[in-house]
Amino acid sequence: MKTSSVIASLLFGSFAVAAPFDRRALVYKYETVVETVVVYTTVYGDLPTSAPASSATPTPSAAAATTTSGAGEFYQQPKPASSPPVEAVSSAPAPPAFTPPAFTPPVETPTSTSTPTPTPTPAPAPAPETPVAPAPAPASSFVEAPAPPAYTPPAYTPSPAPTPSPVPAPAPAPAPAPAPAPAPAPPVSSEAPAPAYSAPSQATSYATGMTAGSSFSDVDITVYDNTGAAGACGEALHDDDIVVAIAQGAWNKMGGSTYNTQTGAATNPWCGKKVEVQYNGGSVVATIMDLCPGCMGMYDVDLSRGAWKALGIDETTRLKASWTLL
Repeated sequence: MKTSSVIASLLFGSFAVAAPFDRRALVYKYETVVETVVVYTTVYGDLPTSAPASSATPTPSAAAATTTSGAGEFYQQPKPASSPPVEAVSSAPAPPAFTPPAFTPPVETPTSTSTPTPTPTPAPAPAPETPVAPAPAPASSFVEAPAPPAYTPPAYTPSPAPTPSPVPAPAPAPAPAPAPAPAPAPPVSSEAPAPAYSAPSQATSYATGMTAGSSFSDVDITVYDNTGAAGACGEALHDDDIVVAIAQGAWNKMGGSTYNTQTGAATNPWCGKKVEVQYNGGSVVATIMDLCPGCMGMYDVDLSRGAWKALGIDETTRLKASWTLL
């Protein structure tokens, strides 16, 4: 305010000196400049922010209220108050000194939102209590269990031991080996051959296993290769030979593979027997000279390539047929 008044006085004084005066006229001119600065400050309760220093900028032209003494005294021409000096005074934007309100740090205080509420973490404490109680229960149950098993293996084991004693009985199975002894039977057959063979048809036939005329139907017939090796009856066999191999079940039923101790010839009654194989209206007479270990049925037969072709069969397969002992 003081600075503005001084500047205004100096300016108007210079004008007064420069103006033409009447010697007899004495003029006193006083000018009072009043400058009003309005400052607005907005204050928030919890969040103080830097308030603008002054929201309303002073308008010197409007705020400056000029009072001049009565113009026209002594018939002097009044000098208009030049607005330029007022503008110089208007450079009073000194109020910005209010801008640095240090209230911004208090804004940090709202961070007192205490999130550490998750203190209820001690809840897992009750968990360990449950496993402690059941632990002793199983211990007692295990102590009683071993006692019963001790009673099980006492005197019952020896009882099955006597059962194996009958097992040696099958040992006499080799007895059929003396089958060659019945070879002299032919002389006996001279007395009454017919009745002797007719009664026991399959059990104890003519010392060779089966009676002539015995037939077997719905049996499997297959084909196999002969490369000149000896068959179960001790003779070399070839594909062109009209021979068959009897199933191992029937072979073993007649004593299995037995041989003459002096000559080494096979003595199984099936060796050399003639059979007639019938299939699909055709038939072939062949000689049993081998055994068929792969035949599943008791009386299945395995034919040589020559016998197989004689039946009119070309494919290698398994077929159902029948055969008769001649």
